[in-house]
Amino acid sequence: MYLLLLTMIYCVITQVLNMALVPALGIYLIGLGLVKGFFSEELKDVFNFKKTKYLYEKNGFKDSLMELLSLMLIFINSYLIDYEPFSLFEFVYMFFLIALVYRFLFWGIARTIRKRN
Repeated sequence: MYLLLLTMIYCVITQVLNMALVPALGIYLIGLGLVKGFFSEELKDVFNFKKTKYLYEKNGFKDSLMELLSLMLIFINSYLIDYEPFSLFEFVYMFFLIALVYRFLFWGIARTIRKRN
């Protein structure tokens, strides 16, 4: 839940500061990636090199949904910063990019931070 709140605050700050697309998306993803890397015990925990079924059972539905919503908010915020209509190719590309970032970096970040504290 705190991750979703942090994401909303970050989106408001990027809109107020009128940040460009790449820094707004990059600062958030790289920052949370560094936090997850710092709090993780092994490299395979940082990049989720485990089976999806195991990760889902370990993280649970609520945490998984909150992390996905946070990631979707960041991508929507980035889209609103540099608004121009997507072509079909760009939409498919964005969908796969969100899926890859979520699966290999973002999934489990709330549990990792909560476990460390």
